[in-house]
Amino acid sequence: MSPFLLLFLCSSVFAKEDWKAILGYEECPADKAELESWTNDIPWFVDVLGLNEKPKPLKEICEDYECPKVEEKKSKKCGYATRTLLSANWVGTDMKNLDDDWRDDFTAAFRRLFEYISGANEEEEKIKMTVPVLHRYEMEDEDDIDEDKVGKLYFYLPEKHQKSPPKPTNKKVFIEKLKEMTVVSRTFGEVGAMDKSDYEDQFEKLYEVAVENADVD
Repeated sequence: MSPFLLLFLCSSVFAKEDWKAILGYEECPADKAELESWTNDIPWFVDVLGLNEKPKPLKEICEDYECPKVEEKKSKKCGYATRTLLSANWVGTDMKNLDDDWRDDFTAAFRRLFEYISGANEEEEKIKMTVPVLHRYEMEDEDDIDEDKVGKLYFYLPEKHQKSPPKPTNKKVFIEKLKEMTVVSRTFGEVGAMDKSDYEDQFEKLYEVAVENADVD
């Protein structure tokens, strides 16, 4: 089974735009109520500050951080955005799939990549943080992520480092040029920590509405 790519875009800054502008796609009717519940169930401290918990639109995120080059495409169905992710160099590291210890392993993998951009490379060069943080998993079958296989975590390398990326000093960190590919994505989130089941629910929605109805890599 070929790898299936998930793209999660996150922001700690709250936005006031309507959901359609934030998503960049038309949400399916069955899921619109969930979006509104995130808006309505605002914790008191967020309400007092005059904020809400909606994530920032992708365009605004990419004004604050460098993003990989993409080409927008029209989605065939509701519930997801479709883009062509152009070929580029990314710095990556192995990471366990969504088993019971996924948070600890994600933290360790993220730390290795962050140390790389903080100077843990042969040129001791500090590299600006980019978005998104990319998670890559393999499917065991059409319904489940293969939890026995190792996943990967990636940071996009800024344009100035694309031609000759600094070599990592940590043997667990590597540079990989990802091929051009079509990716599908969903935007989700709410104030407070999200657990494994939240990600699994969103993955299932993405798989159901997009993968079966779109040509993705």
